[in-house]
Amino acid sequence: MDSPTALSRRSFLGTTAAAIASGLLPHSSTAKETATQQGAKHGGIFPKDFQWGTATAAYQIEGAAAADGKGPSIWDVFSKKPGVIKNGDNADVACDFYDRFPDDVKLMAELGVKHFRFSISWPRVLPQGTGKVNAKGLDFYKKLTDTLLAHGITPHVTLYHWDLPQALQDRYAGWQNRQVVEDFGAYASLMGKELGDRIQYWMTLNEIASFTGGPYGIGKPGTAAPGVTLSSEKERNQIIHNALLAHGTACMALRASCPKKPNVSLAENYSPFVPVVASTAGVEAACKAFRRENGGKLIPILTGSYDQGWLEDHKNSLPDILPGDMKIIHQPLDALGCNCYTGRYVAPSADPKGYEMIPWFPNFPMGNISWLHIVPESIYWAVRLVGEAVHLPELPIFISENGYADGAVADSAGLVKDIDRIMYFRAYLTQLARAKSEGIPVIGYFPWSLMDNFEWSDGFSARFGLVHVDYATLKRTPKLSYHWYQGVIRTGSIV
Repeated sequence: MDSPTALSRRSFLGTTAAAIASGLLPHSSTAKETATQQGAKHGGIFPKDFQWGTATAAYQIEGAAAADGKGPSIWDVFSKKPGVIKNGDNADVACDFYDRFPDDVKLMAELGVKHFRFSISWPRVLPQGTGKVNAKGLDFYKKLTDTLLAHGITPHVTLYHWDLPQALQDRYAGWQNRQVVEDFGAYASLMGKELGDRIQYWMTLNEIASFTGGPYGIGKPGTAAPGVTLSSEKERNQIIHNALLAHGTACMALRASCPKKPNVSLAENYSPFVPVVASTAGVEAACKAFRRENGGKLIPILTGSYDQGWLEDHKNSLPDILPGDMKIIHQPLDALGCNCYTGRYVAPSADPKGYEMIPWFPNFPMGNISWLHIVPESIYWAVRLVGEAVHLPELPIFISENGYADGAVADSAGLVKDIDRIMYFRAYLTQLARAKSEGIPVIGYFPWSLMDNFEWSDGFSARFGLVHVDYATLKRTPKLSYHWYQGVIRTGSIV
């Protein structure tokens, strides 16, 4: 929301601008000890090997849309259609990370992160989606990775963050066609062979739930790339099934092609459910909701079967499942990436499903974007329910995205005093520390995003960055939250 009263409705997150400023950068040993003690008081101590990072995606920051042999992606094409992107924005230039990455890596190093999540643009390395490799595109990712490693920053790579080569969309309708599984596997194999000597941490896909949802409308055009109209729910479920197969195929391809053992995961915005009352019945209701509502995406990856409740809900629109498909989908994961921004409250119900979702009321606290209800407990339940509902208590989980679109604007010096983002991060990290203190295997946190960038259909209007970008000049200015996060990383505490 852009309302000037939005922050006041988030007052429950709990502090003042003066309190933030007073302990933001604890440089002295005494100040550092105080921050650590404060963290201990609130259960906010994270271990030394915790992966503090940040995250980005190729299409949202790279720019250089047609440079050095890159082919068009579905977002390059879709964003040029009139009326589909706010203010008519597109990412032809974006943040120009393609040319400015050396300075941006220095910003990361100054921030103190030791881990950086970025994605590879499939059409930058394979302009036609298959076939001839674009050497200059591949060289960009080699140089980026080498620069990160030279600064002591570990690369974490996502193979697909929504920028399908337009050539594959034109050739066979992209994710609607099972051929994409084979082509994605070949792309994954190529990346493992070419970059696996430098990169250990891989994510196959980002947010299956998102790129198989909004882009495809039933009876009307989808609202994101490629903006396709479907005739039935079965067609959508087939797209999801194809994506699940692509994930499993890529897992196998990476393990077969990387010259050293890879750590393979995916980043999924699966739905977390918060019990209104954490009683035995309340937790069981959250478990039931978790299994059923994620039953067509995350559950088959983790268990090898679609959830029975999900199958009942979609009995008239099930995808075509060939022999061996579920075995391909159910590849072992080294970790699970969780993109968590919000969640839903649930309560036990006499309904056969056993749970009901509590509806939002109009003044529930929101971020400065239409979908972001602020639910700090969601991050705790997102990681807890993987063990509780799916019985995988030992699976390492990292927060691959968690973020907030700020409501502040840059002052005359270019500083954005984004106290709303700091409040959001503080509240969510407190809940993540709660999970860690209970023995849940949380291993890392990658807030979205390093810098303001192209936010899909919202264009450049929604700013999620720790670093402010002046889109007229492309000047970078660290925000107040950047300095706050420095303190968190330095002390391992919620400062």
